[in-house]
Amino acid sequence: MHTICMLFALACGASAPSTARADEAVTNAIALARQLVTANPRSAEIMSIGASRGGASIECLRISRDLALAAGQPAVLVVGGLDGSRPGSVTIAVECAKRLLADPDKLDGVTLFVIPCANPDAFAPSAVRANGLSLRNARPTDEDRDGRTDEDAPCDINGDGVIAMMRRIAPPADAPPTHLPDPIDPRLMRTPDAARNLRATCTLHVEGLDKDGDRLVAEDSFGGVDVDRNFPHMWREFDRTAGEMPLSEPESLALARFITDRPNIYAALVLGRWDNLLRIPDHKPREPSGRFPAFLEEADRPLMEELARRWQSASGQERSADCDPAGSLALWMYAHRGILAVATQAWGCPDPPPLPEGTPAPPSDAPKPQDEDGAQWLLWIDRASIAGAFIPWQAFNHPLLGPVEIGGFAPHARSEPPAAELPRLGSAAADFTAQLIAGCPRPRLANVRARTLAPGLTDIEAEIVNESWLPTAPAMGRNSRRASPVVVSLSVPKAQVQSGQRVSVIDGIEGAGGRRPMHWIVQTAPGEPIHVDIRWRPQRTLRTTVIDGAVTANNEVLP
Repeated sequence: MHTICMLFALACGASAPSTARADEAVTNAIALARQLVTANPRSAEIMSIGASRGGASIECLRISRDLALAAGQPAVLVVGGLDGSRPGSVTIAVECAKRLLADPDKLDGVTLFVIPCANPDAFAPSAVRANGLSLRNARPTDEDRDGRTDEDAPCDINGDGVIAMMRRIAPPADAPPTHLPDPIDPRLMRTPDAARNLRATCTLHVEGLDKDGDRLVAEDSFGGVDVDRNFPHMWREFDRTAGEMPLSEPESLALARFITDRPNIYAALVLGRWDNLLRIPDHKPREPSGRFPAFLEEADRPLMEELARRWQSASGQERSADCDPAGSLALWMYAHRGILAVATQAWGCPDPPPLPEGTPAPPSDAPKPQDEDGAQWLLWIDRASIAGAFIPWQAFNHPLLGPVEIGGFAPHARSEPPAAELPRLGSAAADFTAQLIAGCPRPRLANVRARTLAPGLTDIEAEIVNESWLPTAPAMGRNSRRASPVVVSLSVPKAQVQSGQRVSVIDGIEGAGGRRPMHWIVQTAPGEPIHVDIRWRPQRTLRTTVIDGAVTANNEVLP
């Protein structure tokens, strides 16, 4: 049953690129990424972070104002192409890189990593089914447990070039009806309602045949594991699409290793199916141990609201689809790595164009279909005249099911923006990413006051100040102690520190001027320097030096 639900989501919850096949669009985007590197050899390079199950390289763009300095700088990560439901995310990620490369001032002091296509097998030509793409990677999976793998995938049986949905008319008693066309708009489906005498008349199936003779239709599709459900946090053990265990897939393992090997990554933007910007998660659910929130630390809500405001301002996006984030890349980075990871679908149902002048508007109290989301999409499709986004239901005689009607929303009609929108969304992603870069946390030693109390005895007062609007770690990372702390240490031996801590570990410093007071009394020989070092793993160590009660250097960057 779960497989049918996933295929239903593939066929109904999504928009095919209007000018080219999705796999070709992805190929063109990757080619553009390589052209960017060729044209900008001092500020961009491509590295392979691993290989997909199908053997394709997972490539990452590393971008910096000067690549020679990139390794020692804080970093921001952008990821697209986690699954086939949003091929436009690959183009948006590459367009984001292109626009930031064109304005190197926005990259000052921060390295940008862009992984345009984290799951290349989902976009390989072998995975393309008419206008549809695989949601998952290329791991062969026996979804119907008949000893064979990937042998009964959805297919275009009426030859219209689209894999849509089928509604079986008058199904038999051993397969009782579950849905009916909505009386308000028969293009949409709804569940029955006995109180209103709305009786089920049909069953729903993804378009396909019974290729393996088990009297089930299109139940064993290409591939098996959804990479964006294969990460450890809130991993669904009994969800077959989530993999045999967390990080069981080469794609998710390559991403996890890449991120854990780079503690300088402090923020990330994931373009995919989950959205925690327009749909900020509830802070109340807890993960299985009950120790930590499942999706959001309550103290992080104001920060998420500000990030949401900035994304909406950049993109104009007003709506997004609901999605279970369990096992997702962005949620794992936030909960397990202490990274400020935000996720967006980048595009949602647009507002419909206004009615032509003189056309009466429908009454506000007019009855609405049960599927209000589908009705909103149809309103936009109808008024904007989006060709091919909805396939009218057409009668067909199925060799197994008998009389059916084939139609519904085209693949990717509700998740993939029109091709003309992709450059604008790439610009929005670049603007939002530039704000993450400009907001790079900057813990510094400020307001340093040093004075000699007696010969060889120095009193030092100071504050650790975060000069950026972003915190050094989200509240989730601070509470779980998964984020990189700010470590303040003195160069002198512990025995010489008469008051205060020689080494102080600060879990995090809030943004917008967050600060922590520091106070030491230190005994030294005349002329002996006291170095106060600030270490925060994403950035180089900063050193302030005090000699004989005088500050001789402040926040020097160490090699």
